[in-house]
Amino acid sequence: MVNKWLKCVSMALLLLVMAGCASDNLEKMIPADATGVVSIDVPDILKKAGMIDDGKIVLPQSLKQVIDANDTSPLCVLLNDLPQMGINTDDKAYAFFTAKTFGRVLLAGLEDPAKARKTLELRVGGDFNKVEGLDCMYVGDNLYVIDGNVLFIGTVNKAMEVARVAKAAKSILSKTATSITDNKEVKQVLHDGDAEINAWMQGKGLRSILNKSEVYRELSHKMPLIGIFTESDIDAVTCKIDFDDEQVEMNAGIIAGENSEYAQLLNTTLGKPSGDVLKAIPNSMDYIFSMSVKGDSFVKLKQIQQLLAMFGKLPYIGRIDLASILSTVDGPFTIGLARDPHLEGEWNMVLATRSTDPEGVVKQISSFANSMGQAPEMYEGEYIYQYDNKMIRIGVIDGILYLKMLDYEQTEGYAYELKPVRSFFDDALIGIFAQTRNDSINGYFDFGLKDIFNGKGHFYTNQPKSNASLEFLRSLCSIKVGSGLGNEDDEDNDFSSFMSGAIDKLQPMD
Repeated sequence: MVNKWLKCVSMALLLLVMAGCASDNLEKMIPADATGVVSIDVPDILKKAGMIDDGKIVLPQSLKQVIDANDTSPLCVLLNDLPQMGINTDDKAYAFFTAKTFGRVLLAGLEDPAKARKTLELRVGGDFNKVEGLDCMYVGDNLYVIDGNVLFIGTVNKAMEVARVAKAAKSILSKTATSITDNKEVKQVLHDGDAEINAWMQGKGLRSILNKSEVYRELSHKMPLIGIFTESDIDAVTCKIDFDDEQVEMNAGIIAGENSEYAQLLNTTLGKPSGDVLKAIPNSMDYIFSMSVKGDSFVKLKQIQQLLAMFGKLPYIGRIDLASILSTVDGPFTIGLARDPHLEGEWNMVLATRSTDPEGVVKQISSFANSMGQAPEMYEGEYIYQYDNKMIRIGVIDGILYLKMLDYEQTEGYAYELKPVRSFFDDALIGIFAQTRNDSINGYFDFGLKDIFNGKGHFYTNQPKSNASLEFLRSLCSIKVGSGLGNEDDEDNDFSSFMSGAIDKLQPMD
């Protein structure tokens, strides 16, 4: 009896060691010159999300419903294929980034290579062939390799013949180069505590990845302010995400010198955070973004100067002295956004900020509108205009200047009344809050910087008994692809086109 028990214990320990060795082998494939790496504890995430049944991956019905409703989402495609991929549910997976042949690489352990091969060929529309001794498929910019029980998916930095790409993959899979695990700093990040996802990214690596993104290039052109983080002298960024039943927690670190350009810039321009500004933000907004700034310093930033220059070139509306308006900001500058339920691609929006001269700003906007023949209606202290299908309301509440662009008469309450949201923005120098609605379950996500080097975020729901890890995946899957501010194919989506046409739609109330 004792011998039988010892055999069972020995077998269990052997399985654990084998699982650990498998993940360790994948980790050793990551080259030392990788500019970023992410470890993903697939077994723990699947278990905590209730997606493992008798050792097999099973999608809960509630998750299937969301996936079916948004089957163009890359995450939805991945999760939908997961049960048929033959993934080893005992191994961690890794993603890493390089500046060499491959821009990014995914490594995962396989339990059934044949299932992975079949699923990938069906999904990608290609065939696996032997190249440089590897079983691989090269479609578009992606190389798919099944090497024993390892799945390798790499995206090349530039197009080249398949033999060269396969040779580079073979070098990684053979572990002939020095591994990232020899870097103590990175290894500590990858094995930091019980988090299911751990990430480390060099500052220059992050910039390199973003500069190759067409979406980022367009975003940075229209919103130069993003360059404060992406183009500064940050050394590295770290992140860990811990999944649990009650909440998902995220912790991020920005590694930069105390006297770095990044630190000096934010210390000079960031102001005192406050949740009071939420008194003007409806609680129905899908997204709320806030940045606490010292207006007089903020307008001197080169990124803001670029925006002001763009604004000044616009017909008519460019006559507004936007610099003087922004210089009055003293604290949170906050934007609330919600999808327009009536018009596809349109958004309801609210801007709110604490200003040193809110009444003066309102008068300046009103004077400009009057000069354009757009006299407002006055109602309960608000200046009211008609803008296309929306009503614009400009006013002041408790020293907070606000502008609302809604296509409905507001009856809901304000985000200030949501205590967790108010507490979050009370401490966040820069913060974002988002909410999703799936069935009767509302998901809430917040992430913010309490100081310039540390960020923290949470995901939780309005149902204490719901599985937060599963609901987090459902919320990510519910994000519509291409659901930016307007239709991507609409040339009026451009900042200049939008603003130059805005004044033509601004009309007095009948």
